[in-house]
Amino acid sequence: MNFIKKFFELFIYSFFPKICFYCNKPIDYFSNLPLCNNCVNKIKIIDGLVCDKCGLPLYSGGKFCYNCRKQERKFYFDFVRGVVEYREPIKTLIHEFKYNKKTFLVSFLSNIFTKGYEKEFKNIKIDIVCCVPMHRIKKFLRGFNQAELLAKVLAKKFYLNFIPDLLIRKKYTVSQFKLSQQKRIENVKDAFEINHKFENIIKEKNVLIIDDVCTTAETINQCAKMLKKHKAKNVYGFVLARDI
Repeated sequence: MNFIKKFFELFIYSFFPKICFYCNKPIDYFSNLPLCNNCVNKIKIIDGLVCDKCGLPLYSGGKFCYNCRKQERKFYFDFVRGVVEYREPIKTLIHEFKYNKKTFLVSFLSNIFTKGYEKEFKNIKIDIVCCVPMHRIKKFLRGFNQAELLAKVLAKKFYLNFIPDLLIRKKYTVSQFKLSQQKRIENVKDAFEINHKFENIIKEKNVLIIDDVCTTAETINQCAKMLKKHKAKNVYGFVLARDI
């Protein structure tokens, strides 16, 4: 029966080959990935020196990036780390995942994400995992929160305590996608609050905030501000892609 099934699948594949989601070139029949090998190899894992605070890749040495050295704003998170650089083909995959509801990509993206967690947080005790929340109107229109999907997979794999609605986005904000750095900071200022149901469980806990992309780190910073206000011990940010 399995032989017949494989034969039938190969027959169909000969007429309708699997196509790379990014470059549209044929993919090996036995591959379970949405990308061809060439495009997979273009994904840049962040594995070198990064800013101790915001996780930005550093190419000229030192402990902190230029913006963190200036200290023009207060940071409430302890540090942020990203898994891959926010460039193609990851850029397209995340965009399609978020805005065109290509949720089948979550498996591929989550696999990259969980491997990054093992590297960055293997020696850190995480008590609570939460995600950057969407405003209820945006979540209703999109149908899902991409950060929540990533956090759910991560928490399940590593047996972590995931509270998806720990944070609430009380202010409706425009997409950060095309905003300048200063506008991004202004856009999310005081946009979040703690869900009152969980106010008493945060004290002296190590909390991990999950998001898909980090550019200025201000979204995570504003979330961390609320967590620290309620006496969280340490607050870390972990994102799939770090904009460079």
